[in-house]
Amino acid sequence: MEAVRWALFGAAATLAAGLLVASGVGWWLGRDSAEPIDVRAGELPGTGREIAVYVAGAVASPGVYVLHDGDRVEQALAAAGGPAADADLERVNLARRLRDEDQVTVPRVGQPLPAPIEEAAGLTAPVDLNTATAGQLEALPGIGEVYAQRIIESREADGPFSSPDDLVTRKLVPRST
Repeated sequence: MEAVRWALFGAAATLAAGLLVASGVGWWLGRDSAEPIDVRAGELPGTGREIAVYVAGAVASPGVYVLHDGDRVEQALAAAGGPAADADLERVNLARRLRDEDQVTVPRVGQPLPAPIEEAAGLTAPVDLNTATAGQLEALPGIGEVYAQRIIESREADGPFSSPDDLVTRKLVPRST
């Protein structure tokens, strides 16, 4: 009787091992038929929600256009009726993804590109305190006409600034808390 049990146990173990191997082989053979997953570094899929984008410059119909999150500058240009005859598309990144409230400015041949709004506010481009004009200083958050003039007068009288902390040590701007 003991021998029959061991024989049944061996048969069951062999059957289980065979099923395990068969399912593994099936997975291995079937994995090539699955759709590939395409992942690109730095790319996030758009949400598909509507966004408003202002298209200006050398385009057929400048204006605000409703596009979709994740669309590219190329779609914004098409929405604006395409480029004007004198548009300089070499200086526009047509592949850049758009976000809500973006502004796309297409320059004309020979026309300089305007500074992005963020740069004009000093948010992305640093301002050199030793060479900035009054207008550039006034564009910084919290710096008005009076502070801008104080900074210019201080650098002329006391020499160049070595760091932004000099604004506080020279008592040009209030100390932040």
